[in-house]
Amino acid sequence: MTNARSALGLAVLLACSLGGAAVIADAAPTPMPGGANQVSGVSGTFSQVLFNGTLRIRGLSLKDAVPADNMHPNAAGERALVFRAIVSNGTQHENHGYFDATLADANGITVTGRPLDDGWSLEPGAAARAVTGFSIPADFVPTKLVLIQAAAPHTKAFRVTLRANDLPAGKPADPR
Repeated sequence: MTNARSALGLAVLLACSLGGAAVIADAAPTPMPGGANQVSGVSGTFSQVLFNGTLRIRGLSLKDAVPADNMHPNAAGERALVFRAIVSNGTQHENHGYFDATLADANGITVTGRPLDDGWSLEPGAAARAVTGFSIPADFVPTKLVLIQAAAPHTKAFRVTLRANDLPAGKPADPR
């Protein structure tokens, strides 16, 4: 025990005498917890099949809402978008739920969506459609879509990078 303490004391003394403070100052900063680092996730694009260890999503689309979607902008100067995907159960157990969905722009401004369906109840290997609506400002240009299973918030999130061809062409907002 005393040998370990002596060795540690000598190491600290040597580091300080050789400019250990400068070495410590050069270390890379540790990222702040929370924010973008808070929820682990799986990243991909609309054209990929994404799997987070529990759910698989594919067939993703983001379009302007049509009357049959029963989704309208919340206010003047906004537009309604509808996200659609096919979700399948990648486990050996039944899976129930829906997505808490968020769109983010290049500045990190977010808009939360709302489910437009009843969610899913999936046997192992089964698939269902997931539909989420968003009311966004007319000038909002989303660059990311984040999906978290509401019933299992500790599973990995899906982080989908949106490219220009994934987005609907800009149209004037519904004046309602």
